[in-house]
Amino acid sequence: MKVFIIKLRSLIIGVSVFLFVLIAALVLLLRDPLDVSSSYSKEDDNIPASGNMIPEETGPKPTITLDVNVTGTEAEVKMLTNHFEFTEGEGNPVHGQGHAHVYLDGQLLKMLHTPDFKLKKLPKGEHVLRVDLTYSNHLPYRVSAEKILNIE
Repeated sequence: MKVFIIKLRSLIIGVSVFLFVLIAALVLLLRDPLDVSSSYSKEDDNIPASGNMIPEETGPKPTITLDVNVTGTEAEVKMLTNHFEFTEGEGNPVHGQGHAHVYLDGQLLKMLHTPDFKLKKLPKGEHVLRVDLTYSNHLPYRVSAEKILNIE
């Protein structure tokens, strides 16, 4: 008799869980996934969608060129910029300030807050070096420079 009661209790719990999951699935399927009326109100128009906003451009757009000197398996790189200042930290973005993202063959190598850097122990062959200028909050200026490095 005791075994029968335990099996009956397990059956009731299993059926209850199954019904709960079935009802939840039906509610999710029948709900319109594109209905955003409950999450939007006209009173919220002045609230920014993100804290990572790009600041208003108050000056000319920055430019960048790369001066690269390859010696053996090392490359010494100088970023020559106009209308751009390298800054530390990740505070509020200011137009004309930020840091650089350095890519080698499409892969992010490092973030830099200074205009000069050195790449060491580069493998032999041809490599594409790309540097993108970004605001302090990592949003891009959409300003970049590329150089082909031939390592022998």
